[in-house]
Amino acid sequence: MTYHSWFTCPLLDLQAAEWGNFAPLIPPRYLHLDLPKHVTRNVSRFRLRAHTLAVKSSIWRGGNGHCDMCSCAAVQNEVHVLFHCQDLFVCSHRRKYSSLFFPFCQSFSMEAPYISHAVPRQTVFDFLSQRHNRLCHFISDIMDYFLAGEDQQQTNQPNDLPGG
Repeated sequence: MTYHSWFTCPLLDLQAAEWGNFAPLIPPRYLHLDLPKHVTRNVSRFRLRAHTLAVKSSIWRGGNGHCDMCSCAAVQNEVHVLFHCQDLFVCSHRRKYSSLFFPFCQSFSMEAPYISHAVPRQTVFDFLSQRHNRLCHFISDIMDYFLAGEDQQQTNQPNDLPGG
């Protein structure tokens, strides 16, 4: 399962692309929504993999990239924090946003709000392609939790964006 397949657009027709006959790329929907700045930033960081989940931070800090929030000893990547992490806070947020999960994960339940089996790539793509504003807030809440601490200093720094 690759990160790029979760967010990419369908493949262009290569022959049409050679002739310049393809539609322009459209910015993600969440960029057009009236969301709080920190929600937009968290969703962008998640989508661009500009975060400090263990899968990325282990590259420069060392370590094995396994989740330090739960006991499952799995790699802490985007799919893990969305579907598999058994941390109490993460599970409570999955319960809070359960309507996002039920259409895609039949094994999801309120009693065990995590998925214990591998989630197919297409399911991850479909989950992240939902046209529901609550998805942005769910991702932002989860990112706030996983990025808390030292990374929060970077999150709160001003940027060159309007109002940032």
